[in-house]
Amino acid sequence: MKKHTSIFAILILALLTFCGIISLYLYLPYWKLQQQKILQEQKLAVDLYKDISYPNKSIGSVNLTRMNAASLTAVLQKERKPYDDSTATLQINNDTIKYKMKDLGQHIYYKCSDGSTFESGEENALAQYIISIDKKRSIKEQYDIIKGNEEATTLKISIQCECREAQLNKIIRALSKKYDVAAENSRITSSYVVLPAKEGCVLDTQTIAKELRTYLNRQTTKNFSGGYKTTKVKPVWYPEDLKKVNTLIARHATTFKENTSRGYNIRLAASRLNGVCLLPGEDISFLDVLYNKKDKKSYKKSDAFFRGDVVQAEGGGICQVSTTAYHTFLLAGILPEKRYPHSMPVGYSKLGLDAALSVGGKDLVIRNTLDVPILILSQTKKGTLAVAIQSYQDALKGKTYRPRSEKITDKEAKTFLDVYVGKTKQESISLSHDTYN
Repeated sequence: MKKHTSIFAILILALLTFCGIISLYLYLPYWKLQQQKILQEQKLAVDLYKDISYPNKSIGSVNLTRMNAASLTAVLQKERKPYDDSTATLQINNDTIKYKMKDLGQHIYYKCSDGSTFESGEENALAQYIISIDKKRSIKEQYDIIKGNEEATTLKISIQCECREAQLNKIIRALSKKYDVAAENSRITSSYVVLPAKEGCVLDTQTIAKELRTYLNRQTTKNFSGGYKTTKVKPVWYPEDLKKVNTLIARHATTFKENTSRGYNIRLAASRLNGVCLLPGEDISFLDVLYNKKDKKSYKKSDAFFRGDVVQAEGGGICQVSTTAYHTFLLAGILPEKRYPHSMPVGYSKLGLDAALSVGGKDLVIRNTLDVPILILSQTKKGTLAVAIQSYQDALKGKTYRPRSEKITDKEAKTFLDVYVGKTKQESISLSHDTYN
């Protein structure tokens, strides 16, 4: 009996299996058809979003969901426009100056939460980027996003503003040029005319730059407005100070042949140096002064040194003016900032106490290291060139200065500046060690 029961069970199981296979075979086409319908529905839904942005996209408080490229571009431009249209107004004294953002060179751009950035003018490219996000995901995933069963990628866009330093600095320089007026110290001319001092003014451009920089690196669409006033700047030296420049403190003279081209050059150079007034800390470049052609005159050709030879050159001989002046400055205790010897010894100076000039090369640069103004007088008369310095009566504070040349050979020397108080030598300052050809 048990044997018959087992056979029967096997037959029943085989029958059920056969029926299941037949049912599956009959159902499979239907299942495939259903899957195709589902996929078709998903594709149709996704195709509707082909050129439309998915959810979770925004710029500021504006939701960008279901927008096409044209709509997105328009929204992006609209959001940016208030930044473009912002102005910065400066009230300086009685002047009103208004700048647009493009005048200030402000950098306005779009920054996405995923790190992507787009410049102004690239709104269409940004719109396409917004639409493209999530489009590389599977049809099912995109369908689930559309149905709200899955979260779309979040993309938040903000308007970023940055200060372009180069343009801001250009604006600040222009303001400084317009409103900064240097105070003019009193001066004294070679004819002893004391010129009046004039007040200047200065604009606090550092504060303006700081406030504009803060504004330009902004998140607000509000306009900027700031009020500023120039501040008076008083001169340091007034006529009563310059009237004290009435005492000769140093003088040195050399001789030259007057009725020659070289003599003409020396007279012209001396006239250009005459009357130069140096306030404390001010410099004089002898190349700048002696080649200043405000008098519209030109030097003649005369003897000059060039690479160990004597050649004819325009301005030959004017080194005698710089050399004579150099000696005079040493007598006033003023050491040079720059000084060069000639390539060969000169007859109007001891070795090491000459000062050569060469356009584009050698220069004599002197800074007034005294604490009072000085007036340089440079005059020629009957073949004598004299350079003198006038200043306050106590400008040298009781000291006497004596330049000294120690000849080592006929073409080598060391020079010093000896400092005396009364008849006592206080110190000896080393000046130079020169070798000539």
